[in-house]
Amino acid sequence: MRAPCQGRHHALTQPCSITHCLTHRVGRGHPRHDRPGRPGRPGRMLTAVFRGHEQFVALAVVLSCAAGVVTFAAARRRQGRPLAWGLWGACTAATLALTLWSTGDGGEAASCTVNLDVFEPFRQTQGLLNFGMLVPFGLLGVLATGRPVLVAGLGLLLPTAIETVQALAPIGRACDTSDLVSNGLGALLGTAVGTVLARFGRGVPLSPGVTRKAFLGGGAAAAVMAVLLFSSTEFTVVSRTVNAVPATAEQQAAIDGRLRAAFGGAYRADDHSVTLGEDGTGTVTAVFDTGSAELSWPDQAEFTASMPPADVAPGAGFAVPGTTRRPATGPDAVRIAEAYAGRYAPGWLKNAKVQVARSGPEGGLGWRVRWRRWEGEVLLPGGLDVLVDSAGRISELTERTAVDAARPAAG
Repeated sequence: MRAPCQGRHHALTQPCSITHCLTHRVGRGHPRHDRPGRPGRPGRMLTAVFRGHEQFVALAVVLSCAAGVVTFAAARRRQGRPLAWGLWGACTAATLALTLWSTGDGGEAASCTVNLDVFEPFRQTQGLLNFGMLVPFGLLGVLATGRPVLVAGLGLLLPTAIETVQALAPIGRACDTSDLVSNGLGALLGTAVGTVLARFGRGVPLSPGVTRKAFLGGGAAAAVMAVLLFSSTEFTVVSRTVNAVPATAEQQAAIDGRLRAAFGGAYRADDHSVTLGEDGTGTVTAVFDTGSAELSWPDQAEFTASMPPADVAPGAGFAVPGTTRRPATGPDAVRIAEAYAGRYAPGWLKNAKVQVARSGPEGGLGWRVRWRRWEGEVLLPGGLDVLVDSAGRISELTERTAVDAARPAAG
């Protein structure tokens, strides 16, 4: 599983929208609260990924339990160790559900990212979660079958099959060798632990005939996947997919100050990272309980903060003091935005024109209120954007204070 955005730009230098990351939580696999510079908080990441998909989680649990029951019943009639078999079946079903559910964003050409930095997954929360996801598969597989070599092979075949499907099927997921590395090594670790534990258990190993057939079937499946991948997939080789590092004390102080000024100290960041290009410019990122903020560096000209909107996580946005009514129209949203600006960014209320428009598909994200300054027909650089969600809370803020050449207004 991969996160749609990591830092301000991912490996292929596609721009990353904060709102997009929070409302389309699984594209390349996982939420933007994963800061690659150092491991983040797994609980926060999982919450961001599955928030709004509670029905899928419930369905996945039901299917996994059903697979476990069926496997248990079959093993009880034909094999020993029915409990281990049942747990292995449930674990396998859960892994497939987590990695192959559709995000609804399919239709892109088959592609796969080859990451030359094989250790990168283990410097990220996302990679560590992927590593841990297949540890139970290897452990339970050995306890069930008593065949460590077979389970090790299956532990490498399963993530390969998952990445193949993610590359070729229009399910809105993406193939990445980093996932294959972390999943595969996790399965091998589980196999090793299971091999040690199996020495203290009882039971008859899987018969040589069945084991042989499993090896042949696995080999055939691997050959088919190789043909499909190399004939239908475009591979992109990158030296790394993320280049964020922990932020310096100066960078932390800068973004914390902007975050405090923007929301009156309502949020306190507990994770900071910075992504820099070869020219030394980039983005400082801070993550707090309900969202994240970004600050351009070193000019500090653009500050952005984002929380999930009301339709994704009710109550996660910033409640403007003194405002209680839900906006029903654009003017309602403007009044809330003006109340925010008057308290936290009063400079933008002077000599600026305000614009308001619905935001998101069918206006579902709320109203975006913008302040811009003009000199005649010339639009001056900079501006303030506030996204007021359907509950009347601020779910996104962008403030640009760059002093560059003014540009003519469009149209």
